[in-house]
Amino acid sequence: MVYIVEVGDFKYYACGICGLLYENEELAVKCEEFCKSHPGMCSVELAKQSIGYIDLSKDYQKVFFKIDPSRKRGCIVFKICKTSVNIYKAC
Repeated sequence: MVYIVEVGDFKYYACGICGLLYENEELAVKCEEFCKSHPGMCSVELAKQSIGYIDLSKDYQKVFFKIDPSRKRGCIVFKICKTSVNIYKAC
């Protein structure tokens, strides 16, 4: 099930299997379908379109962005989001 990630006024979508983060739900759903049919692998084409990833493996949730979500500016490395973040599964 796709995760919805809210950061301030922005809404993003993450694959529920690998955690890759996208700006639209359609890409997150495609990524999840690929991950289900190819366990342990990610689609290179879909990964190129991701804007970051979520890490739900710990007791706390982390969101890493390839871009600054409030400024839409590209970054070379993943940045941890320092603002309030809500992560929940889509119904």
